Amino acid sequence: MRESFSLIPSGPPAVQLRTIEPRDLEDLRRWKNAARAAFFFKEEITPAGQQAWFQGYLARPLDFMFMAEACHLDAGCLGFRILDGAADAYNIIGAPAGRGRGLMSAAMRLMCSYILAEHSRTVACLVLKDNPAAAWYRKCGYRIAEERTDHYKMELDLSVFTPCAYIKSGKEPRP
Repeated sequence: MRESFSLIPSGPPAVQLRTIEPRDLEDLRRWKNAARAAFFFKEEITPAGQQAWFQGYLARPLDFMFMAEACHLDAGCLGFRILDGAADAYNIIGAPAGRGRGLMSAAMRLMCSYILAEHSRTVACLVLKDNPAAAWYRKCGYRIAEERTDHYKMELDLSVFTPCAYIKSGKEPRP
């Protein structure tokens, strides 16, 4: 059984994170398809493809995908997986209704705080060079660690990142 939980900041709850559920799959699929130019995988994701991804996700205990919520608004999604002891942040997508409000920045801070406290001291992501989100990652505390042909490997800079306190609220495990 896979654990289902929420992360709630100890301060004012501008945004909280909850692990994804089957009801989120269509939003995740639409958001990713709409933003696919910014990702390595460029093909359109079908409902069957999204369902297959979700079944694989459920089988990977060190893979976490969250919905970012603020005032009953789905602000976007973001995830990470542990690979070789390090966290690989992926599928960071702001929902149209949540963009431009700082909600995804708060969500990233919350997720990275959780990663650092409970999983790894190394948090990284891969960002295509032509993705304008590279500047947003810098604002969130990431730095370019490596420059490759078409993308950057960015790492959370622990000298500038300020973690936030949070409460992990558990739910019943889901199959």
